[in-house]
Amino acid sequence: MNTIATKIALSVLGAAGISFSSLTPARAVILVEPIVTTVNEDILQTRDPRSLGPDIHPGQIIRYGVPDRANNLLNATGRDIASLVFELETLSYSNPDSTPAFDNEPVKWGDADGDGKIGFSNTPGLEDIFANVTIKDNVITYSGGVIPNNTVFYNLFSTQPDLSPGGGIIPAAPPLPADQDGPIRVNSYYNAVPEPTDILGTLAFGVLVVAFKLKRKLK
Repeated sequence: MNTIATKIALSVLGAAGISFSSLTPARAVILVEPIVTTVNEDILQTRDPRSLGPDIHPGQIIRYGVPDRANNLLNATGRDIASLVFELETLSYSNPDSTPAFDNEPVKWGDADGDGKIGFSNTPGLEDIFANVTIKDNVITYSGGVIPNNTVFYNLFSTQPDLSPGGGIIPAAPPLPADQDGPIRVNSYYNAVPEPTDILGTLAFGVLVVAFKLKRKLK
């Protein structure tokens, strides 16, 4: 009887182990997770934020490496940011010189910090700016919130395993002013809150289109 009970218990534990392991990402997959939250005061005290200047326009693509050390960013675009879009450009990664070595490992958006969510902060004291995070293929989109102009926000990229320079797998980056970012390439752009003049222009155009269609029907 005890033997049967032990076998049943081991079977249950085995099944549970399989289900838990199925939730754990494979070692071969590199997960990338961006976080967009309110300003991180600790980092703000150690260095000034990087500025997104007025030369960066809505839809303009910025290409950089992650994990990165930008972290706190200043929205100095002259516009309120309504959404942020990140596109994974690196879809596979190889580095025979790393420990362990990487051989064409797939790169995907995922829960890199292990909090059970993708794209939301689990750091105490930080609040998520955007309410919605949607993922389609290699594109992740933040929406349902606003980053006002001249506002500092926190944008951290993390990976699992940690591929930040000097993080233990790949060598540390050379001293500044050399690029301090990680090896995963990302394209990013923002969408601005429409200006009132843009909204009025769109409405006026819509009215003209409707009027033209009605005129054609009445003829």
